[in-house]
Amino acid sequence: MPTMTVKERIYLTWSYGKVQFLVGAVYNFMCAQLLATSFFYPILVDAFILKALVYAITFYLVKQLRDKDAVIFYINLGLPIKKLQLSVFLIDFLSLAVLMAAVVVLHG
Repeated sequence: MPTMTVKERIYLTWSYGKVQFLVGAVYNFMCAQLLATSFFYPILVDAFILKALVYAITFYLVKQLRDKDAVIFYINLGLPIKKLQLSVFLIDFLSLAVLMAAVVVLHG
């Protein structure tokens, strides 16, 4: 059985977490816009705290509304659901951190 390429893993991670990625991207750009227009360091902390809350709500809703056959699809491909969830979580939070760091560097 051939192993998956990096491109295939990226595609499967995107297809698993696209709702979380899209909601996260909207939130990230809103936080970056807020920080760029009114530069205030406590906004950074608040952004990450609220990000955790937004992610938890999004994760819960996606988990409740996701088709159960889709989960079996990923398991049959040999991708553990916990690993996919962790990948989506890390990419989402790291994208916020990189975006906020870019705003701080540009406006700080």
